[in-house]
Amino acid sequence: MKTGFYLRLAIDGMRKNRRLYLPYLLTCAGMVMVFYILTGLAYSPLMDSIRGGMTMKVILLLGTIVIAVFSLLFLFYTNSFLIRRRNREFGLYNILGMNKGDISRILLWETLLTALFALVVGLACGMLLSKLAELFLLHMADEKASYALHVEPKGLLAAVVFFGAIFAVLLVVSLARVRLSKPLDLLKSEAAGEKPPKANWVFAVAGAIILGAAYYLAVTIRQPLTALAVFFIAVIMVIVATYLLFIAGSVALCKLLQKNRGYYYKAAHFVSVSSMAFRMKRNGAGLASICILATMVLVMLSSSGCLYFGGENAMRGIYPYELAISADSASPEDCTETLREWLLAVSREAAQGSESDLQIYTKLETGGMFRDGELEMERFYEDRSASELENVRTVYILPLSDYERLSGRSAALGADEALVWSSGKAYEGDTFAVKGCRKLRVAGTLSELPFRSEEYRSVTTSYAVFVPNWEEVASEIAECADSGQTGRGLATVTTVCGFDLPGLDGEEQIEIENRLIDIVEADMIDGTIPTEVASVSYKSRADGRSDFFSVYGSLFFIGIALSVVFIAAAALIIYYKQLSEGYEDQSRFDIMQKVGMTKREIRSTVNSQVRTVFFAPLILAGVHLAFAFPFVQKIIRLFGVNNLPLLIITSCLCFLVFAVFYVIVYRGTARTYYSIVSAVGERRAV
Repeated sequence: MKTGFYLRLAIDGMRKNRRLYLPYLLTCAGMVMVFYILTGLAYSPLMDSIRGGMTMKVILLLGTIVIAVFSLLFLFYTNSFLIRRRNREFGLYNILGMNKGDISRILLWETLLTALFALVVGLACGMLLSKLAELFLLHMADEKASYALHVEPKGLLAAVVFFGAIFAVLLVVSLARVRLSKPLDLLKSEAAGEKPPKANWVFAVAGAIILGAAYYLAVTIRQPLTALAVFFIAVIMVIVATYLLFIAGSVALCKLLQKNRGYYYKAAHFVSVSSMAFRMKRNGAGLASICILATMVLVMLSSSGCLYFGGENAMRGIYPYELAISADSASPEDCTETLREWLLAVSREAAQGSESDLQIYTKLETGGMFRDGELEMERFYEDRSASELENVRTVYILPLSDYERLSGRSAALGADEALVWSSGKAYEGDTFAVKGCRKLRVAGTLSELPFRSEEYRSVTTSYAVFVPNWEEVASEIAECADSGQTGRGLATVTTVCGFDLPGLDGEEQIEIENRLIDIVEADMIDGTIPTEVASVSYKSRADGRSDFFSVYGSLFFIGIALSVVFIAAAALIIYYKQLSEGYEDQSRFDIMQKVGMTKREIRSTVNSQVRTVFFAPLILAGVHLAFAFPFVQKIIRLFGVNNLPLLIITSCLCFLVFAVFYVIVYRGTARTYYSIVSAVGERRAV
């Protein structure tokens, strides 16, 4: 046979099955488009010319990897569905005289046409939309936009090679399935049903227990570090539990409904429940996939949206002052008045009268495992389990004189007394001790610090301990830290001088920062810098803004891109699920119409079946999101965002928007299902 003959058969087969192939082709093209946009932006020369570009590049490449892995898995899923739907056609070709080599040529042409459409349309749309995506990304990263068009060859090559390889593997798998099948098996593949699965209560109960354990972890973990350590374990538990509940639990539900005579023996429920019980093992996996995808979309959008829109508040937490200079000292004895006066002098000289709210304070920073009012510094760097991370604390020892000077309040404390502030709930102990070192009686607790500090956003619970004899206490604790083999270098002594620069824009603030750096370097060269200074560091809010928003903007951009892909995948799974069920139920509803079932009753049955299970993924995804909320709240604290109201708002909005989308897809696919199951009766009437 001529090559053109196989090409015509391939085109004709795709055209006749356009209800199956059109969504598949559009999905393939969409994944190619998103893949090219992400890789094109990651390899764009623009990333090398903007502040924070390297960070954005890394995040974009990580997003590309996620898209690549998901594309591979999802295209295998959809391709297997397509081949299964075409098996009867291929079996008929085989019986009519075509050998498996001829069928393989048809599959080859179909795969080539699919790959050609996906790459051409996907890359064309990617090149057209890449500039829009670039402008959107730069806007979120707070960078100036460039309107020059650019096509990234590396992105084109990566898309062609990767998706070309995927389609090649799909072709090999499809050919293997056809060659290993007998013609009669192919012809009867659609009619080959499954035995109704038995209610596996063991798996159903196991799913409920695993899900309950995952939820328990989410609501009981208190520290962000612990949440990060067990987050992926909890995710795996939720995924496993979701599949067990939808596959085994849904079958058990159908069995319970069948035992309920008042519910089951109704025209609207009888067909739908028996049909669901007949195929729920396969459909349960599809519903679980929809639920997992929906949960991923909701978690990604709510968390990344909160990070981006809460970025300005996070900036003020990470950079409490618009400009700050910190001097580290070798020991508490080196934190002299001379050092303080020098920090104040260089700050005022650099600001040239533009500064306001100038604050200076000294602290000794340490940390470790905190149990029963006692800090164990020597265990801080040892390997810890997730449960032990709950006890990690960061501790700051500060002079009571700084508290009195900055707060304007006086506090009379004894030599072994202290005021304690906690970043979490109020400190409840009567004593505060460093194991083997110093024990202090807590004379009072503070609700807020007397100075602006980033300590409140710490990923661990932080304590600020104000003592009257700071040099003595700090020296003793520093000596204990240095004496421990695993705790060596744990304690650092720092004097911080911070101030704001009101009325100045970002560039002017950066100029003052550069002037401050020049003054300090000049003092180092001249030898006029105090000998107590071991090292100097700077923190500028204006200088850190670009790097900050490049990370948060990139994360939000990746969250949107991945969500678009996952939403499209969920919609396609829903569509194929309804399509598959429609074709499988077509003969059953034909029989029902023959025995007198009306179209209205058919529609009622369809709605009953769809509503019974179709909204279960959405409802369970909402429950997953609610229990994941404590996890998300603690993890975004690692990025400096501690805005609970904003996270609640973004989570609720994301769920509402996704629910509207889900309802739209439901209504559209329900109509598709109804048109399929009622087609036989309509053709017979004609």
